[in-house]
Amino acid sequence: MLHRMHLMLTLLLSACSFIALTPAAHASDQGTTVAISVGRSATSGHRWTNVGFVDITTSTHDFHGVHWKPAYALGWIDGRSMHVERLDHNVVVGAAGVRLVDWWRGAFFSFQLGVAGGRTDALSSSEQFVSSLGWQGHRWQIMLRHISNGDFFGGKNLGETMVLVGIRLH
Repeated sequence: MLHRMHLMLTLLLSACSFIALTPAAHASDQGTTVAISVGRSATSGHRWTNVGFVDITTSTHDFHGVHWKPAYALGWIDGRSMHVERLDHNVVVGAAGVRLVDWWRGAFFSFQLGVAGGRTDALSSSEQFVSSLGWQGHRWQIMLRHISNGDFFGGKNLGETMVLVGIRLH
C-alpha cells in the first residue's frame, strides 16, 4: 500500500515538474492554472482507494455570458487489494474537455472525455466520461469527480466517484 502511494506521488510530481517547465505554464497572459489534487475514490460497495490528479486549465472564454475554460486532467487510481470484482489493477486516466467557471462564488463544473489505461470492473473500457463539481479559491480547490463509461462501451461499468483536495499553481 505504501509502495503504491509512493509510486502515485512520484508520478504526479514528475508530471507536475514537466508541466511547470513548459512555456504554457509560465504564460500569465494565457491564464494557465495547474492543480495537483489527491483524495479517495469509492466504487460499488464502498470499496475505497487512493487517487491523485493533475488538472490544467487555460484562459477563460465567453460564450453568450457563459464563462468556460479548456480543461485537461491526468490521474492515477490505485488498485484495491481484492480480486473479487477485478478492482486490483492500477488505472491511469487522461481527459480533455471544458470547465464552466465564474457562475457562483468560485464554484465550477467540468465535463471531459477520457481515456483509461488499464481496466477494472469500475472502469471497464478505454473510453470514459469525467464529470467534476467543485469549488476553488486562489490557491486551493476541492471537488467531487465521477468517472464512468456511462454504460455506452460495455463491461461491468461500476464507475469511480472521488473526493479530491488540491493546490492550484498559477
